[in-house]
Formats: sequence, structure tokens, C-alpha cells
Amino acid sequence: MDQRNEYLSFVENYEQRTKQYTKPKEEEEPTTLTVQQDVTTFPAEIQRIRETLLETTKPLLYISESEEPYEFIFIPKEDITELPNDCVRFKSLIKQNGNNLMITEEELSSPESNSVLSFQEFFDPFTADFAEDPYGQKDGYKELQKIVEATFHGKENVKVYKIGDYRRVGVYLVGVIKGIGIAGLKTYSIET
Repeated sequence: MDQRNEYLSFVENYEQRTKQYTKPKEEEEPTTLTVQQDVTTFPAEIQRIRETLLETTKPLLYISESEEPYEFIFIPKEDITELPNDCVRFKSLIKQNGNNLMITEEELSSPESNSVLSFQEFFDPFTADFAEDPYGQKDGYKELQKIVEATFHGKENVKVYKIGDYRRVGVYLVGVIKGIGIAGLKTYSIET
């Protein structure tokens, strides 16, 4: 029991001890992903989907001018039956939920710079026969492709929203879980 108390004391005092070594908020580098959602509040089905998608994407990176990891996102919206056809309406759904899924560059992006990709448009650069695979991720992306298609009951129920003007463009790979909301993955495309 004594070791446990020592550990708890260490954890409780960690922030105080390290404060002098951390940058003030205004100097901090922007984090790669900003998704901060309380997973414990997700419905059981969404928690299952989250675990599956994160396990599948753990070894994968989204390749653009950098390599970016994936994070899970969930937008509760029980009455939604299909995804919007444009980024403006998708951004509106995110903002209504107030869950900090978007970074400032995404929020301020102009509608002309945003785009919606189909399932195939997103996956083809990673999985098609002609796709180059310098990072050895083709099989992993093929697995992700199957899981996303199965999770959302067909590729026609999946959309990819690219939101941002330049530099850090949010990439949302999402589908609707009827009666619950929108779920999927988010990453960034670095485009300079």
C-alpha cells in the first residue's frame, strides 16, 4: 500500500513540479489533433465502433506533406438520417454540438476551399492497384476500407469532408449511425 501512496503523491504533484519546464499557453505549438471528447458518455455502440476504428488505424498515417495520425470523432444527433452534401452544413453540425472538433483554420475556412470526397476518392490513393505504397500501409488501408464500409452499411453512406483553406486541412471520414449520430475518424492533411 505504501508504494501506491507514493505513486499517487507523485501524480498529484507532477504538474507543480513540471510547471517551470512547460511553455505558457500562448507559446505552445498547436497540437496535431484537437479532438477532446468524453468517451465515457458515448453510447455503447459508438464505443465499440471507436475501439474498432482506432485499433485499425493505430499503425496507419494519413500521408500528405507530413504524416498524421487518426482520431475518433462522434457528433451526437439522434435525428440525422444522412450526411450533408456540402462542408458548410457539416461544419454547422459540428458547431451545433460544441465539441471542439475544429481548429481555428477550419472554422475560418472559405466554402470554396472545402471539398467533399466520396469513399473511393479517399481510399483509392491508398488501396487501388495503381496506388504507390512507400510507407507499406496498403494492406492496413484495405482493412480500414472494409471496416468503414461494414460499419456504415455501405460506402454510399460514407463521406469525407476536407475543411480548411491551406496548411492544416481537417479531413473527416464519417458515416451516420441511425438514431445516434455521426461517427468516424479525423486527421489532417498538411498542404502548403
